[in-house]
Amino acid sequence: MSRIRILNESVSNIIAAGEVVENPASMIKELIENSLDAGGESIRIEVKNNGRDVRLVDTGMGMGKEDLFLCVERHATSKIKDKEDIFNLTSYGFRGEALASIGSISKMIISSRTNDSKAGHKINLNAGKITKYEEISRAAGTEIVIKDLFFNIPARLKFLRKKSTEYARIREIVLKEALYNTEVSFSLLLDGGEVVKTSGRGIENTILELFGRNTLKNLTKFSLGYWGNMNLLKSNRDSIYTYVNGRYVKSKTIEKAVLDAYYTKLVKGRYPFTIVFFDISPDLVDVNVHPSKKIVKFVDEDGVYKEILDQLTDAIYRDDRKNSISLKIEEDGEENLKKNNLLDFEKLEILITPGVNKVMKTEQPVLIKEEKLENKVRERIAKANRYSREYETTLPLDISPLEIKESKIDDEGEKIESRENEIPLEKGKESIEIEKTLMAEKRNDGGYKNLKEENKVKSDYRVLAQLHSMYILVETGEELEIYDQHIVHERILYEKLKDKHYNKKISVQNLLVPIKLELNGYETEIVRGNLDLFSEFGFEVEEFCDNEILIRGVPIFNFRVSVEDTFRNLLENLGGGDPREKVIISMSCRNAIKAGEKLTLEEMETMISDLHKIGKYTCPHGRPIILKMTFDDMNKKFNRK
Repeated sequence: MSRIRILNESVSNIIAAGEVVENPASMIKELIENSLDAGGESIRIEVKNNGRDVRLVDTGMGMGKEDLFLCVERHATSKIKDKEDIFNLTSYGFRGEALASIGSISKMIISSRTNDSKAGHKINLNAGKITKYEEISRAAGTEIVIKDLFFNIPARLKFLRKKSTEYARIREIVLKEALYNTEVSFSLLLDGGEVVKTSGRGIENTILELFGRNTLKNLTKFSLGYWGNMNLLKSNRDSIYTYVNGRYVKSKTIEKAVLDAYYTKLVKGRYPFTIVFFDISPDLVDVNVHPSKKIVKFVDEDGVYKEILDQLTDAIYRDDRKNSISLKIEEDGEENLKKNNLLDFEKLEILITPGVNKVMKTEQPVLIKEEKLENKVRERIAKANRYSREYETTLPLDISPLEIKESKIDDEGEKIESRENEIPLEKGKESIEIEKTLMAEKRNDGGYKNLKEENKVKSDYRVLAQLHSMYILVETGEELEIYDQHIVHERILYEKLKDKHYNKKISVQNLLVPIKLELNGYETEIVRGNLDLFSEFGFEVEEFCDNEILIRGVPIFNFRVSVEDTFRNLLENLGGGDPREKVIISMSCRNAIKAGEKLTLEEMETMISDLHKIGKYTCPHGRPIILKMTFDDMNKKFNRK
């Protein structure tokens, strides 16, 4: 006797229901999508008994008697006809399984009427079997009532979560459907209380109704939807809403593009609020991957990633400076200003420009003794070229001393030093020629003066001073901007190093004397697994003996700390995420100007100018670069308004 048998219809329906109806929320999702496919302009959902009792009413096209009987049969659908339609879907539903699956695990009542019919029709089902039919009088549209969900499969009841969890899932499902279908009014009632209500009057009204005024205020529209600024950061990814051809989906490709676009604006453990509406030809995306239809696959994953990344990155950083954090002075009076540490003028260090006796417009003139002014000028002139000398390409201290004969500045503001008697013991003609070529490419005979003229751009700001050797004060037309000097320099180094790496422009300086590092076993394994990665960034590393390595070459880079310290920091930070980004961020952060370093006015002006050319105003870890205080707020606090 054969051991293989065909399952009866009731068993197969329950199996299918297990795939389609994971919980009450997934069941409601299927019902809503049917209503949307039917053209419903209004959808009302009432939920009770932990999601086991549901009533949904829509104003869609409705069903006649024949369609009403067919809609509860498996694989009965009005959405597709043949297999080609599966790959050109324009509807939410298409399998024809939802109502049959739901009916098999509940007690269900469906009533409906079409616009051109005088009477409506109603059927009752119990565990998938039709038990009653009657002709009724009702408005056009469809009503579906579900009672005792999972009554005939007690095992599934055990997996229902507590009421608050199930209701939260249901609310989230309705919210996601309403967020795209903004011309449809939605109403969700949980145990009689309305928790979701939209008017169907467009996307911005819907956002306001679903998330509130603060969210709408901090969202910016772009070509593919809306992106939220740093005031909307969340602790999880649940606020990344992604839609493909109108269907809410979970796509690792789209999510990665969103997170990569925000990458250097996000601190660890924080995620953006973003709404992405991505439309693509139906034959280039497969939604038939999972019964829930939440997962999709694209024919060209890389192309989709790049398009979303480019569009969102351009939108986020287009007016990045405007989205910097504003300081609000909540208390009145000078004492409170000092208490809040916002305007401590007693500790403000003012750097003087030659020939100018004040840098801030005040009610009373700033009086400066002549000898003090001369001392400041002499001090500034003595330090005048330090920033250009140290800014990016000063050679590491670990490299053997070289005799400096002349200095010039290249077109990026980097100091070029001609070096003699520099040939390492093992350096051949090929290395010498490579170095000569590199130096020739970097040479700019115009000098520092020409560089300043070339980099001079029209701006809406004026650099004022340095505060506590940590912050740079900048005046604009309407605001006082406070820049964190470490983060400014870190961002500049990050962008330049990233550009050089991805354009394969990183140059290597061979060391006269290799640097020997002793590592622990864990660090040694990291080095062995990333030799190619280190080589990409100009670190020529080789194993010397057990737990010891030699660094024979380093990138031409401004090592403000030692090569050893920089390299050990790389080892600490490798792991998780894109390793190349980890290296770029680590090198930039470790070697950026630190808090506590005094800067000249020229140094600050050059840094701020370089930052504005980049146009990105967070550090690679996501911390803000600029805090802003409007003059309007200041005037109010000083009773000038």
